[in-house]
Amino acid sequence: MFDSVLRRLARDHWVRLHGTPRVTVLVGGDRGREIWEQWMALASTAGSLLQGEFDQRIREAVARAAADPTHPIAVLVAADAAARWRTGRRDRLAAMVDEGWIAIADEPAAERARPANLDARSVAEATLFEALEATPATVGRFRLNEALSVRFGPAAAEIDLLSRGDRIAIEIDGFHHFADPDCYRRDRRKDLLLQTQGFLVVRLLAEDVVRDVRSAVNVVCQALAYRLEERAR
Repeated sequence: MFDSVLRRLARDHWVRLHGTPRVTVLVGGDRGREIWEQWMALASTAGSLLQGEFDQRIREAVARAAADPTHPIAVLVAADAAARWRTGRRDRLAAMVDEGWIAIADEPAAERARPANLDARSVAEATLFEALEATPATVGRFRLNEALSVRFGPAAAEIDLLSRGDRIAIEIDGFHHFADPDCYRRDRRKDLLLQTQGFLVVRLLAEDVVRDVRSAVNVVCQALAYRLEERAR
């Protein structure tokens, strides 16, 4: 469930960055609030989370989204209240709700007590993958967390986003990769391994991807253009 929520948040993020109004509707409870707040913290941005009488809040959210499409905005609503409001509606508000609807599954009390498994790398990977899937030049070319047949250390080498056909490997690093000498050395060994296997390696900083994924997409498109030009020679 969590991966699907993460990818939906990433998709809404991409839509907003391209100037299309989008209201995320978190249908569930406090778990949705927790995930949203963690997402905003990692994205280093100030989003709006509205809660209360649903019809009023959704109208307010849609108006805000129309005025500033790039501003992250979400409405938190209980499942029963959302279902009652949505039943039989066919207007523009209903369409906006359908576009941003994210169901947060009920969890046992023990599960709810645990923090959401949201970290900079997982957010950045989901954000970039959804952006590449929404870009005509790259749609369908990359897969998340793919393993190669070649080993790296004790296990098969795993790539954050991989295009096997284009021989492009995208690795998304947290800041600690550059601050920790051991992480830095490991990454350089992995780069060399991938290069010997014929892959073009693209390394991106996680916080840059989450803050504004458009630059990362441009870098990937440049790498793809280089590969396609190689084939045409």
